Amino acid sequence: MKLALASIFTLGLLFAFLLAVIAGIFYFLGIVEIWFLITFTGVLFFLQWLLSPYLSDLVFQWLYKLKWIGIEGIAKRDKGLARFIEETCKKNRIKVPKIGFINDDNPQAFCYGSAAFNARLVFTEGIFTYLDKEERKAVFAHELGHIVHRDFIIMSLAAFLLSLLYHFSQVLLRARGRKKGGIVILGIISYVFYWIGTYILLFLSRIREYFADEFSAKATSPDSLARALIKVAYGIIAKPEAKSQLELMKGTRTLGIMDFSAAKGIGLAYITSLKLKSWKPLQKIFLFDLKNPWAFVYELNSSHPLTAKRIRRLSKLGKVSAFDFEAIEKYPVDLKKLYANFFRDIFFLFLPLLFFLGFSISAILLFLKLVVLPIPLSFIVCLFFVGLGLSVMAKTLYRYPEKSLKETTIFELMEDVYASPIRGKWVKLKGKIIGRGIPGLILSEDMMFQDRTGLVYLNYEGLIPFFGNLVFALFKLDKLVGKEAEIEGWFLRGLSHRIELKEVRCEGKRIKSWVKLWGMLAGLMLILIGFVLLIIFGISF
Repeated sequence: MKLALASIFTLGLLFAFLLAVIAGIFYFLGIVEIWFLITFTGVLFFLQWLLSPYLSDLVFQWLYKLKWIGIEGIAKRDKGLARFIEETCKKNRIKVPKIGFINDDNPQAFCYGSAAFNARLVFTEGIFTYLDKEERKAVFAHELGHIVHRDFIIMSLAAFLLSLLYHFSQVLLRARGRKKGGIVILGIISYVFYWIGTYILLFLSRIREYFADEFSAKATSPDSLARALIKVAYGIIAKPEAKSQLELMKGTRTLGIMDFSAAKGIGLAYITSLKLKSWKPLQKIFLFDLKNPWAFVYELNSSHPLTAKRIRRLSKLGKVSAFDFEAIEKYPVDLKKLYANFFRDIFFLFLPLLFFLGFSISAILLFLKLVVLPIPLSFIVCLFFVGLGLSVMAKTLYRYPEKSLKETTIFELMEDVYASPIRGKWVKLKGKIIGRGIPGLILSEDMMFQDRTGLVYLNYEGLIPFFGNLVFALFKLDKLVGKEAEIEGWFLRGLSHRIELKEVRCEGKRIKSWVKLWGMLAGLMLILIGFVLLIIFGISF
């Protein structure tokens, strides 16, 4: 009932947005044939809904070598899983979906279709590589849950409404003629509705993922799905990614059981847990996801809930052996400090934008003569560039502080629930460079670093943007792989954790990274432009 109400509310709101824009168009353009347009739009949507699975078939077959193996193909590899699929479909009165296979080692499973009668369920080789029998059942049950709940019908309809809002906005914003002003206002309203609708659609998607998890937990067990989610995240980062594999992860980002962009942090923490033979690193990652406001911000832009929240919800349905969420919730966290850091991050993140907006509003007031200042406009323009440059430099200094250098470990950094994606922590680590940030991609200048407690990504920036990175990736990075090294840089944490490098010391050599330099130079250039304009305009202090 809750899932149905959420779907009806979301679709109703999107319909209201769309009809408000259509009504405005009719009013300004004097269009009377409203029923013709609505009928035409409905026919287009019906065709799109009906044909979309067949078009998706062609795309997946062409790009990812999708093969249809049917329930028989599943039975050849796992008879228990095949029986489970058939029994679950029979119990829920749906047809056994058309089953497809993609020979890719990244663990992924997804479904699509117009309705239950023509649903497709596709999985990759990675599901069999990384998951045991019960975990595989849990993943397939999650996808069957989407079919039983008719999720792709609801999401397709919502996405279609959203698409209409976007196209209306673009047409209206380019309008011409005697009623251009009113039409453009409608275009702006339509565009605002489109952006609001985007976040509403993502919210609905997350809700439907929760209910698919619940379906899986009842059909198998909460513990099986919880383990599967962790291992899927691990599998995504465990082996080298060929370009085609990376494209598959991106192409099925909203369809799959997990958003691959959110998998890195969980996958790295799982590797650390295996290394230390303790679930504590994952529990600390979960604490960040549950408590840190930045985690909430990242989730707003995701089609899937954060993994920690999914597993916490599963733990309320039954036993999840690896994680005690009551104990996790009891970890001492200073919420006052957490939110003070968050709002300070927000301020510095948007400082240059705030300065730009402040100047723009002031310029408009001056132009309209609502404000009068006893200084020339040219002087104000010069001050704008100087002020903007200072704000860029302030943001850079905030992001990359150079005080209280701390020698630490990856595990200690992962434990920090106060970590930020905006404010770096200046740290020193000792360990080994074990490969590229994206394994197998020779143009990747980033690195994977391992110490005795875990793994972390290293971000390198050359002295000359792009060219310096390319030279490092092609000619220098391979010489560092497998070597003991000491690194210095700034630890940042978002959906995954990484270190923005300042320096790498390896076999007596020092390799500089210039992540901080270019932020400072950008600010300095803006300040210089301001002073040059002062000279050009002949203004003196």
